[in-house]
Amino acid sequence: MDHNILNDYHQFQLLNASCNDTATVYLSKLWMLVYNSDQQARYSKPMPWIGMYIALASLYCVFAMVADLLHGLRNRRLWFPCKYFTLNAASVTVIAIAIKLPMDLTNLMPGYVDQAAKLGSLGFMCTIMANLLPSLATMNSKELFTNVIALGVFVITLVVDVCIQINTGILAYYATEDFNDIPHKNLIPLQAYVRHQRFIAISYVGLLLLLLTIYACSSLAILKSKEILESNYQAAHETALKDREPARLGIVWELQQRVSDYWTMAGTGSPQFMTACSVTTSASGGICALSTAGSSSIMSAQNDERVEQNKDRRRYVLRLQDDKEFAERTLRSISESVGRLIQKAGRKQPENLLKLLAKSRPCFEGVDNFDSDHVPPLLSEEYLHCWSLPLVTLTIIAMSLPNIQKDILDCMLSGVSEGLAYVSLVEETLNAIDGHVGIQKVAQTLWQEVEPNQKWLGKKLPKTAPQLNTAGQILQWLSNKAERNYLRCDNSEYMSISANSMYRITKTIMLSYHQKEKLDTLSQDELFGELSSMIADILAACLTNLPQVIIMKCHTTAIEKREASVHVAAQLLGETTLIINSLHVRGPPRLNPDELAFIDKWRAYFKHPFP
Repeated sequence: MDHNILNDYHQFQLLNASCNDTATVYLSKLWMLVYNSDQQARYSKPMPWIGMYIALASLYCVFAMVADLLHGLRNRRLWFPCKYFTLNAASVTVIAIAIKLPMDLTNLMPGYVDQAAKLGSLGFMCTIMANLLPSLATMNSKELFTNVIALGVFVITLVVDVCIQINTGILAYYATEDFNDIPHKNLIPLQAYVRHQRFIAISYVGLLLLLLTIYACSSLAILKSKEILESNYQAAHETALKDREPARLGIVWELQQRVSDYWTMAGTGSPQFMTACSVTTSASGGICALSTAGSSSIMSAQNDERVEQNKDRRRYVLRLQDDKEFAERTLRSISESVGRLIQKAGRKQPENLLKLLAKSRPCFEGVDNFDSDHVPPLLSEEYLHCWSLPLVTLTIIAMSLPNIQKDILDCMLSGVSEGLAYVSLVEETLNAIDGHVGIQKVAQTLWQEVEPNQKWLGKKLPKTAPQLNTAGQILQWLSNKAERNYLRCDNSEYMSISANSMYRITKTIMLSYHQKEKLDTLSQDELFGELSSMIADILAACLTNLPQVIIMKCHTTAIEKREASVHVAAQLLGETTLIINSLHVRGPPRLNPDELAFIDKWRAYFKHPFP
């Protein structure tokens, strides 16, 4: 029978009973006790799941803070930048779940453990706010305003809820009968217990309001600090441009100095670093320690380094106030960190790419030979070249040769795959202009189809076709296939550009060997060797732009992204040190630095060399 029906029936029986019917009254009271106990059990069933939900949200916050702690220790940034635990809409939502208990206005939670859970959540909120403070510096003005307002609304709501609970006594409620389970020596008067709980709750409310005030003050200070840092950065940037000669940028040592200069600027001019060093952050750290009733200290290990080098590096130190100097060990730590990063990245040299580049020729002949003006294009409009598309097309031709040993082919494919990662970086950094971006996207899509599936335009490469025996037959098959695909492409940009590239390159190779009367006798090994040299030449020519890419990555306009950008530049320098050294010895053509990034400029130079 439904519980509501039972309750109505009970009330009816109670009203109809005579006042002297003691048995009926007694049974009715007993029934009410059973009924209330049953109802309480029903209402309490979801509580373990709610507790697990809160625990998971709390663990997420804890793990994210621990991840930031480990990240700071691993990178020797003992001001612990916020990388994983940042203030945003998602984190505020998770925090709201983790702090659900103190926002519950009505449920009684009698007992020491229950009360500690509520009050402990308030202390946990203080810790969260203290750890999130440096992340304010990673936001632009709009994000900063939005996130601080969102956090402010949440904190004020939490404070109001806690104040209501303090006034109603829920935070200090303790069932009298529960004291029977407490040892006599630990028994405290009820009034003293209530005063103790109220004092702790009021203290946490005060700390939360103080932290919210610190957030508001820090937000205003961050906006002004960014303006000062930006002005100082531009001045240091001009100094860096004058100090380093552009003509020597191909030398690895020069690049290391340039990266170190910008690393110092990005490190000392980091908004997070400035925020972490501020008085408000120190105050929030003290509040965090007070709320958790404990503190820990961490001992910046330092290695010896020449003071003279740090004095030279001070020209690139950004300060909010001219009379405030950074400690020597701080500058030493910043300087050492970039060296460690470059050295660590240097252990990841692209070995297969280096083997492939060893096949490139001194004059980068493949840049000019892969395409001929004597071959009419399939496309009616003007055809633009990029670095990646001919690389992918030449690799497809090489993969179509069935007689090449698998280990040799796999080594070349690995080299091309490693090289295309740097080629894409060159194109994205230096070639991101209209007309080239579309071609580059086609090449990326084509490679994603070729590398894992060994397909071209949806078809398997012709390794299993028995009628394709000679290199000339394979080239002719690919040329015909490209022409047919172009005629059936239905104005698809991807299909038409891919087919046009295959058609022109295969026709160019066939024309070159036909003029030498060697096409009919051309073996697959000879063609594979020529293709490998062309691929190596194009890769080598493109990768001469790596020093310029590294410099571009060092300098970025967004102040919030400078540290990450310089980090990419240092890692790229470490990975490509051997490549840069080998290509610097050979030297690129006498083109302007801005022209070296475009393969069409190289091809124009080869046709009409400068005197």
